[in-house]
Amino acid sequence: MNLQLIRYSMSESSTLGMLFIDGYFSCYTLEDAAREEKIPGETCIPAGMYGITLRTEGGQNHRYSQKFPNMHKGMLHLLNVPNFKYVYIHFGNTKEDTEGCILVGDGANNNQIEEGFVSSSVKAYQGIYKIIVDAIEDGEGVWIEILDGIPAKNNQKQLTNAVVAADKLNLRKSPSGEVEGVLNQKTPTKVLESQDGWSKVLIEGWVAEEYLEES
Repeated sequence: MNLQLIRYSMSESSTLGMLFIDGYFSCYTLEDAAREEKIPGETCIPAGMYGITLRTEGGQNHRYSQKFPNMHKGMLHLLNVPNFKYVYIHFGNTKEDTEGCILVGDGANNNQIEEGFVSSSVKAYQGIYKIIVDAIEDGEGVWIEILDGIPAKNNQKQLTNAVVAADKLNLRKSPSGEVEGVLNQKTPTKVLESQDGWSKVLIEGWVAEEYLEES
């Protein structure tokens, strides 16, 4: 499953965007302001591609399990965000409700003339949550691509979907480098680049290319 967040309006205090799931518009988003130097709790995460998984630890997970007892299975957690920890997609209305996370809503204001705001946030969150969780639980790789501004189509880099074909595949820091993990067969990923028989995958590390197959 591929999510795409297009940031379309950046102000001094907030960032508004649109979230698409597999190419279809799902909701609006609100994040902290974009800054050249990170201010803890007041800065949106860098644009890029991130995996999404379920995190079932921490205080926010406990609060959401109480608020949504029939739905909640873990926080929607973005993986390997540079210089950030515990970045989630969750509900909230203004920059006061986030510390680097992504808030969702069914409506948005104009943050160029007033403080950024997304409306009907709980409804929007409930609308996307089950779709994403079902994909995760079905073993489908879920990724979010965050873009600063609307991209020109001819400038977009298409990443190749892949799954691990070997029983076990070593994940390395660099081609032929130190092993830092092992991927199981059928683990979904995306290929960022290839060189000399090695592929850099989004997890992120380097694996022997011959043991990947396109999905």
